[in-house]
Amino acid sequence: MKNKTPEELRAIAQKAHATRRRNKEADEQIRQKAILYRDGLYDQINILEKNFEVLQRMELFSKSAMSLTNKTLLSEQEIVESASKWKKATGIYFLIKESKIVYVGQSVHIFSRIASHHDKEFDSFAYIPCDQELLDKLESLYIHVLRPERNGNHADGKKHAPLNLEQILKAAK
Repeated sequence: MKNKTPEELRAIAQKAHATRRRNKEADEQIRQKAILYRDGLYDQINILEKNFEVLQRMELFSKSAMSLTNKTLLSEQEIVESASKWKKATGIYFLIKESKIVYVGQSVHIFSRIASHHDKEFDSFAYIPCDQELLDKLESLYIHVLRPERNGNHADGKKHAPLNLEQILKAAK
C-alpha cells in the first residue's frame, strides 16, 4: 500500500466504504426479514392458540349437547357450508294439508307470510315465484281453478279472489 498514489488510496478507501455499506444494508435486510418472520410466527401462534381455545370450547359444549339432546353441535364452518342463500321470495304460495291444497295466497315476502298463518291448518307449503305486478292475476287464476277450502267464499258460493272470474276472462282477451 506504500507504493500507491493518493488517488489510488482514496479509490481503495471508497471501494471498501461502499462494500461495508452494502454489507451493512444486506445485514439490515436479513435482520428485518427475521423480525417479519418472527412476528409472523407470533401471529400464527396466536391464531393457533385461539383456534385451540375454540376447539376446546366446542368439545366441552358438544359433550354437554350430547348428554342433553343426544346430538353433537356442528362447527361454525359446518353450519356455514350447509347454509342456503337467503333470497326474498315474491310469488304465489299454497298451504297444503294431507296432500290437498287448502289455501292459495300471494306475498312479496312469502316465508314471513306463511309463518303468519296461525289460523289455517296445514302441514306443508309450496310456492311459485312471480313478478309483483302479476300476483293478483296468478293468485286469482289458482283460486278459481283449485277452489281451496280455506279461501273465502262470496254469498253466491264463488271463491273470493283479488280478481273475479269475469275480470280474468276479460283481461285474457
